[in-house]
Amino acid sequence: MAGVDPPRRLDADRIRGILAPFAAEAPALRVALEDASGRLIAASTDDSPGASPSLTRELRADGALLGRLVASGPLVTEAVVGASIEALAISLEHLADVGPRTAAADSYSSHAADLALGRLQQRTIVSLLAPDVDGYDLASHYEPAREIGGDFFELFRLRRRGHPLGAVMAGVAGKGIVAALLMAFARPVIHTALAGASGPAEALERTNRILVDELRTALFITALVGRLDARTGQLRIANAGHESPLLVPGDGGPIRMVEGCGPLLGAFSALDLVEIDVELKPGDQLVLYTDGVTDSRAPSGDRFGRPRLIEALERSRGLTAHDLVAAVRDSVASFRRSMDPVDDITIVAIGRHGP
Repeated sequence: MAGVDPPRRLDADRIRGILAPFAAEAPALRVALEDASGRLIAASTDDSPGASPSLTRELRADGALLGRLVASGPLVTEAVVGASIEALAISLEHLADVGPRTAAADSYSSHAADLALGRLQQRTIVSLLAPDVDGYDLASHYEPAREIGGDFFELFRLRRRGHPLGAVMAGVAGKGIVAALLMAFARPVIHTALAGASGPAEALERTNRILVDELRTALFITALVGRLDARTGQLRIANAGHESPLLVPGDGGPIRMVEGCGPLLGAFSALDLVEIDVELKPGDQLVLYTDGVTDSRAPSGDRFGRPRLIEALERSRGLTAHDLVAAVRDSVASFRRSMDPVDDITIVAIGRHGP
């Protein structure tokens, strides 16, 4: 950090004002900003964080470490808190004074600002809050990679008889602005198709026709779409090249993959997808995830992989969907240690209440 003056670049008085709204959630949530050496710059409350769950997000500008945002308290496990911390971090990085300018630094900063705004816009597209469904727990975790990516997911009630739950998880096979734009385009298309189609397979076929006939893009999309009848627990799924979901039986039976996968969206004019019917019995949980989970890397280069994912789920049997998602998130973070995510990490759990 030679030549860098963190207090000047992250002004304490200004930061206190930015963190002030978080004080309303004390003592369940405390948000603090530390400089690169770990010295406290400002916090939402003067109370000590104690030995509670915490979430840390590094702040960087021009490649240099500015400091860290540290959120602590029971509310840290809520998805909306993680989203708020990420958005706050992006804003602080954008606002930070990065010192004397050069032509190269100006170009870098302009590009970094575009990426920061792109990530913030992506946050507004990804659905972080699930609807309330009687008899079910719905939970999610979303952690974007530093690069703008093309992952998105959504849990929503369909405007059909019985108001079934719609579930969408998808990812563009690519990175950068182009992938993010395709993601922004595809999300409402899939949403609308699922609401109007006879089933998930038809919804993906409709989406695929638009991608192939209208866009003619060189990028492809993996997508998993489901429709759940909350009254009966009957879930119908169609999978276009996405990671196979995992079913965690409530009766203690073995965790199993829900297999049945077709081609990616945008690659062929017809998909010929087969729909898979899954019955969520009381106590059962279904876990959806993107390849950012299984492709996470340890400092040694080892891949997290599906076996470690299943182990994390096995250790969390009998817990709520929120606890299940948190267990997978923490297992990936512990495995990755100091390594940045190689891709967006998305985890969704749908759990039916036990008897």
